[in-house]
Amino acid sequence: MKTGILSSLEPWETIRALEISVEWIIDRLIPKGSITLIFGKGGVGKTWLTLDMARCIGSGTPYLGLSTVKSTVIFVDFENPLAVLNIRTQKLGQAENVHFWRANNPNLKAPKLDKKDWELYKQLPEGSVLIFDTLRASQDRDENASDEMGLILGRLKELRDMGFTIILLHHTAKNSDRVAKGSTAIVDLADHILGMTLVRKRKDGQEVIIDDEDTDEDLLYRLGMREKTRFEPFHIYLTLNPDRGFELAPDPQENTLKDMHSILEEMGSTKKTAFLGVCKERLSLSRARTSKLFEIGQGRFWRVEHLKAKNVHMVHPIQFSSLSSLYSAEKLKNSNSDFRNDYEGKNSEPSDIKELSSFPKGLLKTEKQDVLEVDEVIG
Repeated sequence: MKTGILSSLEPWETIRALEISVEWIIDRLIPKGSITLIFGKGGVGKTWLTLDMARCIGSGTPYLGLSTVKSTVIFVDFENPLAVLNIRTQKLGQAENVHFWRANNPNLKAPKLDKKDWELYKQLPEGSVLIFDTLRASQDRDENASDEMGLILGRLKELRDMGFTIILLHHTAKNSDRVAKGSTAIVDLADHILGMTLVRKRKDGQEVIIDDEDTDEDLLYRLGMREKTRFEPFHIYLTLNPDRGFELAPDPQENTLKDMHSILEEMGSTKKTAFLGVCKERLSLSRARTSKLFEIGQGRFWRVEHLKAKNVHMVHPIQFSSLSSLYSAEKLKNSNSDFRNDYEGKNSEPSDIKELSSFPKGLLKTEKQDVLEVDEVIG
């Protein structure tokens, strides 16, 4: 009996010899054949975000400059009134291969994941992307009970293993918008966790205080890996256009890297320790933040030469005819990785973040959002 079971198992070398690469429904953002959890506070814009994702995936068009794999999309909606979906789809424009399965569908109601008819999802077209808005509303179990959430995630894993790509919209814990709500089993059993967080940039090292009456000029949204991933960590920054949805915004750390490059050009080739010290002092950065930015900038803004005889690391500025040429030659640096596709041709020098459009608070969200310093969320 033992020998019989062993002969049915897969040897190490068999697994090792497989030629498998990670595929992405949205490049570096949504892995194919996985369970991706996107969490954020209520009203932060998760539905806006994923409706636009659905539109791009169904049509096979880039999402904010990130390539997509054209797929059938089923938007399983337990949350939104029909009027909201109508208004938002009108603003987002046309889409192919996107279907809504609503809880109040007059022909066939969307089944909840803890009910017997949940297996109807298995009859959807093979390889479809299933977006559940939201995890909480898609089932009636105790969100804080690990065994009950284990049951729900187990059923989603069945769908995943059949070739479906699952996207779950979820809320944050009460006291932190960096942590997903409910049992840790939700995060433990999902494959890829993305947090959607409202952030503020810093000016001259000082926190910008946002008053309730302000128009929130400097607020950005960060969408990126939180808590866990089985794939590549990645993030992008967004602004919200109430007439169109989310749009790409420059990564705030780019301006700091440009400032560090300018300092190095002033100093000329110099020792690493001296360079980091000047950057820390003049840009009001922490030691850890300075070191991290130094690593990010290697190969793009400066190169490092190790003089073994003196055991010294010399830093040399990479020369550009101008910093604008640096940005015109590269795609917009909005994330912690290079974009592989132009964002609708907008690959020129990014504008200063203070020049981004601002919108009334009522259009940005449905409730007051906690604001994080952008230095915290980048690091």
